[in-house]
Amino acid sequence: MTGGSRNLGRAICRRFASDGATVIVNGVHPGEAQSVAEELRAGRADAVGIDADVSDPADVDAMFARIRVDYGRLDVLVNNAALTLVGRVPLTELTVEDWDRVFAVNARGMFLCTRGALPLLTARGAAIVNISSIGASKAHREAAAYDASKGAIEAFTRAAAIELAPQSIRVNAVAPGAVSNAEYEQIPNSRKRIEAEPIPLGRIGRGDEIADAVAYLASDAASYVTGHVLTIDGGLTAQSRQRSAEIDIHARTGRTS
Repeated sequence: MTGGSRNLGRAICRRFASDGATVIVNGVHPGEAQSVAEELRAGRADAVGIDADVSDPADVDAMFARIRVDYGRLDVLVNNAALTLVGRVPLTELTVEDWDRVFAVNARGMFLCTRGALPLLTARGAAIVNISSIGASKAHREAAAYDASKGAIEAFTRAAAIELAPQSIRVNAVAPGAVSNAEYEQIPNSRKRIEAEPIPLGRIGRGDEIADAVAYLASDAASYVTGHVLTIDGGLTAQSRQRSAEIDIHARTGRTS
């Protein structure tokens, strides 16, 4: 589970642990993955934390080498590690360095981890679930690098699904809309109401709701599902016109892994 130490990643780790899975938690910030693993072990799950920067090939190789030695195989890979730029960044201010940093984590990191996991995904019915965003299909204002990287994730998901199908490895993605996180919980209720107003269901999503979808795509219940992107956004992208305020996913976030 890449990017498993915070917010959505943590919620997904908790869901897999509750299902009885052995959870390997990855994070880039020192000690955070271990902290999540300790929490899961306190709930009697089998879990381990591994610090690794998914954009660094050497870190990724070392992470999967450790998994091979300690566990010998993987049944599921969840590519969740992600980076956003703090605040809105118009194209006139977006630097090459900004673009490359976002793609290094969001797109290259997904590729490196998928490549590293493939020799370990040996069980029939093994699954890869990539975390995309509604930004892959419906642009966020002044978030070109982030949205483009999520578009790359969805294109990669389809390509990998076709290529890996003969090996019985399913590859799917989840595209969340706005999801509550630690930063969101700190904003005033008046702002929360403004952010929820454009969403047909009238509220921001919860991490456990996204985690449920990831668990489904990773399970045997989705054994005939591959190459699919499952949108979970409270109906936001289903409507023909957005209402009121636009949700700014970047004002409160940075690297999420």
